[in-house]
Amino acid sequence: MGNHDLEHKHCLCEALIELKNLQDILTNSSTKHFGALLSKIAGTDTIPFLLIKKDGPLSHRIMDTNEITGKHECFESTFFRLESIDKDTCCARISILRPMNIKGELTNSFCDVMKLAKTSKCIEIDISCICAIQVLDTELLKRKIVVEPKW
Repeated sequence: MGNHDLEHKHCLCEALIELKNLQDILTNSSTKHFGALLSKIAGTDTIPFLLIKKDGPLSHRIMDTNEITGKHECFESTFFRLESIDKDTCCARISILRPMNIKGELTNSFCDVMKLAKTSKCIEIDISCICAIQVLDTELLKRKIVVEPKW
């Protein structure tokens, strides 16, 4: 690995460490008088992101249970949540977020994603295969899927 590659890996590792620190502030901040007000204001404990490789976004296929139907579903996602990062090796443990469209159905189309839902499925990644990180709006985790009937 060349000097530029090591520098790039270090920069991405630092960015993920900062992302994890911000995410931890959302979940772990509590004050004497206001308790966990920040997480209530933010409405989420997750900062979603994409990881970009040389050939496009990192994606991962998993089997998970749909909370609404109770059925097992296989889907592919490019959306992740940072669970932990090893500062020494720059390896990260990320969980897969479930992409849903306006009807609350799984979608593979980036443009159709209206909501992201957490899953318990995690993978380990080496940051050296990543070129960039794209942080997404936390609103994607807070949106309510409301389908109104057409009369």
